[in-house]
Amino acid sequence: MQLAVAPEPIAIDDPALTRLYAYWNGKRAGRRFPARRDIQPLEFAYLLGWVMLIDVAYRPLSFHFRLYGTELANNMRFDLTGKDLAEHPDPEFRNRTARVWAEVVDTGEPTCGTYDGWVDGRLLRYEALRLPLSSDGETVDMLLVAVQHLRINDTPARAKR
Repeated sequence: MQLAVAPEPIAIDDPALTRLYAYWNGKRAGRRFPARRDIQPLEFAYLLGWVMLIDVAYRPLSFHFRLYGTELANNMRFDLTGKDLAEHPDPEFRNRTARVWAEVVDTGEPTCGTYDGWVDGRLLRYEALRLPLSSDGETVDMLLVAVQHLRINDTPARAKR
């Protein structure tokens, strides 16, 4: 069996997300991806409320929230556990997220980015880490996604730019 090459380093600012990335990388154990069965949520309890587990379906490509962390639900003011990405209340967020998650599925590479977005009249700045998982070692069938809110502006939004 040939060992998988380590993924290209990615820029991550938040220390908790950096720690989760190192955890995911260690769980690969020489493979391209870890499987969901390799991931033990209590091993990253420091971030658990900010984690999403996303089931990936094909033909057509779609995403289903198996888990939407409690801190995310509290801060976003909605819970998407058990729902599809297509049910997210913000079309702009939904479309951007679908593109970014599709890239992770297509390339099999983890990604991280910092974003600004309007949710419920509040401007949020957040960093999101997306990590692919695979049951068979080849096809990405789940994403482990973690988010850290860097800033929440609760003042009423003037106008979206």
